[in-house]
Amino acid sequence: MNDFKLIRVERIEKNGKKELLIHNPTTLKLIGAGSQGAVFQLDEDICVKIYVNPNAATKEGKALEAAKDTHIVPRLYEVGPNYVIMEYLKGPNLKDFLKGKQDIPESITEQIIMIRKELKRVGFIRIKTSIGHFVVTKGNVLKAIDHSDGLTMNDPYNPKMFRDLKKMGLLDTFRKQAKKIDPESYEEWQKISTSMRYRKPNRYK
Repeated sequence: MNDFKLIRVERIEKNGKKELLIHNPTTLKLIGAGSQGAVFQLDEDICVKIYVNPNAATKEGKALEAAKDTHIVPRLYEVGPNYVIMEYLKGPNLKDFLKGKQDIPESITEQIIMIRKELKRVGFIRIKTSIGHFVVTKGNVLKAIDHSDGLTMNDPYNPKMFRDLKKMGLLDTFRKQAKKIDPESYEEWQKISTSMRYRKPNRYK
């Protein structure tokens, strides 16, 4: 199981763009990669994320620990110098789940609202939650992943999720459902919508 410690990840610049370079001398299966690192499956229920920046591993571990009692994030098992071992969530991400759909199931909208509220309640000050960072698990239960900046970057009205929904033609449906489900929080949705008009999209790539 400790073979994962042989894996190295780094960010390189190629043709003017930054790319993630993965050196994996093991037989561990790569199950995901992003700007901060790569995720490998250790067994049926456990995975490990290897980070480019060791500080990101520390921050992710603290975020998962802070939210552990909410049951909306992966279970945390271990934090190392450049890695986090956590629960492997089975299921598609929400972006893939919604592809081709004409609207969002109301139960999904309700869970998105609940997750954002819970993350704030436990101290998160950055609520980005791109729809690609929700995993649709068994029974269509949502879990949120990728929280390394959740406790440290003050950005409560980050519009990434709303940009994603707009691109898929689902934002209006989400807004209508959100207003019905939680009218008290509707002012927040309006603030996020306003921030979408004034922020530059490339800040959130």
